[in-house]
Amino acid sequence: MVLEDESSDDQSSLPYMHSSSTDGLNQVLIWPLSLCELLKVPFSLEDPDYKGLELDVMYPCEKHGMSSERLVAFEGTHTSRRFLACAQPEGSNCGFVEWVDHQWAPTMQNALLKLFAMVEDAKSARVNDSLESSFTIHHLTEEKNKMEANYDKLVQDVHELMNFQEDKVVDFRHLQSAITYQQEVRKEPIDDMKAKMATEMAKKDAETQKLTQKYELLLNLTRAQATVIQNLKLNKMKEKQVLIEASMNLELKNAELTKCQEKLTQEKLELKLQATDLLKGNEKHIEEKWQLEFQNEKLKEKFRGI
Repeated sequence: MVLEDESSDDQSSLPYMHSSSTDGLNQVLIWPLSLCELLKVPFSLEDPDYKGLELDVMYPCEKHGMSSERLVAFEGTHTSRRFLACAQPEGSNCGFVEWVDHQWAPTMQNALLKLFAMVEDAKSARVNDSLESSFTIHHLTEEKNKMEANYDKLVQDVHELMNFQEDKVVDFRHLQSAITYQQEVRKEPIDDMKAKMATEMAKKDAETQKLTQKYELLLNLTRAQATVIQNLKLNKMKEKQVLIEASMNLELKNAELTKCQEKLTQEKLELKLQATDLLKGNEKHIEEKWQLEFQNEKLKEKFRGI
């Protein structure tokens, strides 16, 4: 957004006053009196070419009637503009300001505003960083205090644990001495008990050995039975295979016999057909014979008639 000053064109057309020193060497361009205002003195920077009191201008500080001070502004859109201000210290300063340089162009003013906004943002960012750093330091300090308190408590707990372990070692030694005394007192009954237990263990070992022998015998019998059963199964499987092969051979022979029977049946049918044909031929032959005999008789009768 471009900020424009509507009075910039009018002010640029106003005449400026020149004030010359007595020797005519220095000339200062100032704003006309109609534009001079009593304003708060802007911030300024030190310029070696424009500093000290202005003695050549006929318009001194109105309130004090003294020479004004040369300054160069360093604030907002007035940055780098020369002006005259009341030379009194801050407590008695009347705020008199009279600009020597006219206002900058609007584009320059916008650029200056942008730069000062960036400076303010940078200041705010530094302030925020400082606050965050302060909060971080505060939290770290609190954590450090907590850790120190926890460390002190841990040291105290370690001391208590060491004392407890020392007391426990003393109690353990006392208990060990008491157990040793009881073992010495009960040593003889314990030896008798050990002898009895050894005798019983020997008996149990003998019984266990007998049971082991019986188990091995049963195991061998079981293995032998398993071998016999396996051999029987193999023999049965072989016999079954032989029977299957014999059955297959019988089926093949039955198939061959069936084929032969079918062939014989077909030949029998053919023979019956041939016999039927022969019977028909025989009957035909008999008829022909009868016809021949009948013709012979007729011929004989004819011969007789002759």
